[in-house]
Amino acid sequence: MKILVVSDNHREEEILTEIVQKFDDKVDLMIHCGDSELAPDKEPMSDFEVVKGNNDYGLSYPNELVVNDCQERLYVTHGHLQRVNFSLTPLMLTGQEKGASIVCYGHTHQLGVVYDHQMLIINPGSISFPRGEYAKLGGTFAIIDAQPEWFIVDYYNRQMKAVSNLHCEFSRQK
Repeated sequence: MKILVVSDNHREEEILTEIVQKFDDKVDLMIHCGDSELAPDKEPMSDFEVVKGNNDYGLSYPNELVVNDCQERLYVTHGHLQRVNFSLTPLMLTGQEKGASIVCYGHTHQLGVVYDHQMLIINPGSISFPRGEYAKLGGTFAIIDAQPEWFIVDYYNRQMKAVSNLHCEFSRQK
């Protein structure tokens, strides 16, 4: 199963449209971790499973989602309510409580991925306003290849190219 994860485009609609056009037929599921600032019934947002970010004022997205798809159970949230700028512990505990195999979040605008407590915990970074060590890439999103024995995560830049030094593989614990 392939899952595309994006976050924090902050009203930049065109980049999401490009992502959908390029990857819609190559992935099984598309997740948006909030701060789109775009209406839910408008393209390209209708192509994504979306949560509400701290800048999504007046939009009817939920604060969190649990998505069951094939063998995976995803917990999706923006992260501001779990205070991810300070610690991932509340996020991880909520993921465990929800029985998630994959936890997706945004908010920090910094990409990152870990496999801990039998959960893949991933932040795709911000596609529009990246921060941190990889900000020079100009924005990122991620694609997860989830298989029964492993996860493969690749990060992509705004030119829709995989960033080879950000390729990650994780064996699942049984």
